[in-house]
Amino acid sequence: MRWRRAVLLLATALTLLFALAGYDVSGRLVNGGFVPDSAPSAVTHKTMEGFGGGAPDFVLLIHTRGTVDAPDARRTGLRLVSRLLADHHVTDVDSYWTGAVRRGTPATPATPATPAAAVAANALTQHLRTRDGHTAAALVRLHGSPGEVRGAVDRLLPEVTGRQGPLRVGATGQAAALRDLEDQSERDLRTAELIAAPAVLILLLWAFGSLWAALLPLAVGAVAVAGAMAVLRALTTLTEVSVFALNLTTAVGLAMAVDYSLFLVARYREERAAGVPHDAAIQRMMTTGGRIVVVSAAVIGSALTGLLLFPLYFLRSLAWAGLAVVALAAAVALLVVPAALSCLGERRAGADWFARRRLRGPVERGRWYRLATSVMRRPVVVGIGGLLVLTALALPFRSAVFGLSDERVLPRTAPVASTARALRADLPAAAGSPIDVVLPHWQADRPQRRSELDAYARHLSALPGAAGVRTVTGIYVSGRSVMSCPAALTDSLVRRVTCADLADRHRAAAGTWVAVSGPPAAYGPAGTQLARSVRVTGSPVAVRLAGPAAELSDIEAAIARQLPYAAALVILCTLALLGVFTRSLFLPVKALLMNLFSLTATAGGMVWVFQEGHLRSWVGEFTVTGTTDLLTPMVAICLAFGLSMDYEVLLLSRIGEAHAHTRDTVRATAAGLQAAAPLFTASAAVVIAVLLALASADITVIKLIGVTVALSLLIDTLLIRPLLVPAVMALAGNVNWWVPSGFRPRRPTTPAAAAPVPRPAGPPTPAPSEPLAGGQRGAGDQQGAISREGGPAGRQGEGQR
Repeated sequence: MRWRRAVLLLATALTLLFALAGYDVSGRLVNGGFVPDSAPSAVTHKTMEGFGGGAPDFVLLIHTRGTVDAPDARRTGLRLVSRLLADHHVTDVDSYWTGAVRRGTPATPATPATPAAAVAANALTQHLRTRDGHTAAALVRLHGSPGEVRGAVDRLLPEVTGRQGPLRVGATGQAAALRDLEDQSERDLRTAELIAAPAVLILLLWAFGSLWAALLPLAVGAVAVAGAMAVLRALTTLTEVSVFALNLTTAVGLAMAVDYSLFLVARYREERAAGVPHDAAIQRMMTTGGRIVVVSAAVIGSALTGLLLFPLYFLRSLAWAGLAVVALAAAVALLVVPAALSCLGERRAGADWFARRRLRGPVERGRWYRLATSVMRRPVVVGIGGLLVLTALALPFRSAVFGLSDERVLPRTAPVASTARALRADLPAAAGSPIDVVLPHWQADRPQRRSELDAYARHLSALPGAAGVRTVTGIYVSGRSVMSCPAALTDSLVRRVTCADLADRHRAAAGTWVAVSGPPAAYGPAGTQLARSVRVTGSPVAVRLAGPAAELSDIEAAIARQLPYAAALVILCTLALLGVFTRSLFLPVKALLMNLFSLTATAGGMVWVFQEGHLRSWVGEFTVTGTTDLLTPMVAICLAFGLSMDYEVLLLSRIGEAHAHTRDTVRATAAGLQAAAPLFTASAAVVIAVLLALASADITVIKLIGVTVALSLLIDTLLIRPLLVPAVMALAGNVNWWVPSGFRPRRPTTPAAAAPVPRPAGPPTPAPSEPLAGGQRGAGDQQGAISREGGPAGRQGEGQR
């Protein structure tokens, strides 16, 4: 307060400095990081460049009114392939007209120029052409970092798609989908901000009661978000950072700014309503509300720290972004809010435009107090009923099937999505990404080895889900050879050309490549099961796998390996922080269990909506894939856990304060809920308004995050906090406050000695108006009522506070 103007000027200067430092951060973020760099599939993917094979980065689907074997169509197709190979980030192109061509090799026809000969010359290119000859495909593979791949896609697609002479070219594939996903997400977020801005401003005005107070969380959020962007900009110089970290920064920054500002301003107004002078009220605000802010930030930070244990920079960058914005939001709130209130002065800081609209009266007449006492009269009935509701909501989670997102997360009208549907319908063999099996440093250069490779390929082609196998020794389908390639060939042209192509593509210095064609959905559960079957199939040497299905299997293995450690870290940190905060052994365990029940119910609702396709008329249209994305729900659940624990910390602090005065668990719980519920409901309303605006997005993953976190907050504010928490508190009774004797704090000998700021003599001044929505009276009125009922214990508790 002594340096209030200097603090505000410093905050303004830091915001400008942060904005300058992080102004270009969006251009340095990358879309990827889903596969650990050390995963076997990632290591094997690098060796696939030596074979000129592997999953394509994008696919060109080419239509013509005539036939793709016509001379003009063939010439245009060759020019397209030459243009692609001229880019230094293109590794190879596999087209119908040229076959597999590596960079540095001229794009010459792989088949004779006549249509009849083109159909019969090379069996390896026929899966890239429809039977009617109207459609063909080209598979393009790139190399480089995610940023370099994105740059190559940005350069190439505008030049090779659209109308190309007699051809009409569309693009799909993972790299093209990620490009459209990033562009569409920026448009969706801008639209969501336009939708949410009016609702957020109205809710902030109602919650804070004046324009000056409503601008506080926006100011805190602006400083925190700008600082987090500067942190992300610095991180991009050390490691790759996901583009979704920017979205998380904005959402978490606003949510935490609203929460922390609301907690502090509410405490200040309660102290003012109790007759405490302006400056002393700010000091009391910091000693009580400030403690809540610090503990809440620490608990949320511990939850985000668990993401750092996963070896995926997608999750790690989100964790760093969340940690930065939460820490900055707490620090800025603790510095800017008291300085701003001090500068505003007594009249403007305490102004409440909607005072007459808020409920008034003793705390016992508040709606939340009466609800809590009603619940605690029948705690068993309410508790069992609440658990049954949560169980019903969680049941769909049993049928969760995990995968990774593909182009189907985009709107159905998006060019990449429509091209992918056409590719699956016209050329299903080209649509499916193979499982690439590499036999490292092993060559079928002797008859015995060729026999071993032939038997291995037959076995792989007979696995459930395998559509076919190609390798040096031939082509296999359903356990039998449909084209055999012995060491010497003297028969037909088709066989000689095909086997020569197989020998050239599937042999390299790194070893031998076996391509196993899998299901069309590359990142689906069927592909993962096929990858697992390939891994356990006996082979001549220990094999390495690459491809989308192998990547998904490695991601699942990495998450399953680190999940127990991450969960243990979050649980232990949360229990330790809440144990120190509440000075109880039972309350931290209760808080953690309540959050776990809430998150399980939220996960069930997420599966019911997005995997099974319910409520699309409410949440907006999206493509139902029958799977749940593996990584996005982890981010949503982490956000939901942090926000829910934020409200739990607030509620426990208010219950603990009331119990210090009454020594009565029932009355303390009811009074604590009456004091805390208006705050966390107002905060939840603001955050839900932002999240529901995200539900208007056309991208399914953004829609999933918005709906999932909003559902979690609804469950938390409507069921967990007002019903289950009072029921459990009533059932536990004195167990709530039990701690071993060695951990009990020493009580002050006199109440006056413990009071940091003396209250004015005489009875508390009646509150002229209520500070926030929800029927809450000032803290001084609550304490006076409790003290009159509780006798000397009330005064002693007040001194402790």
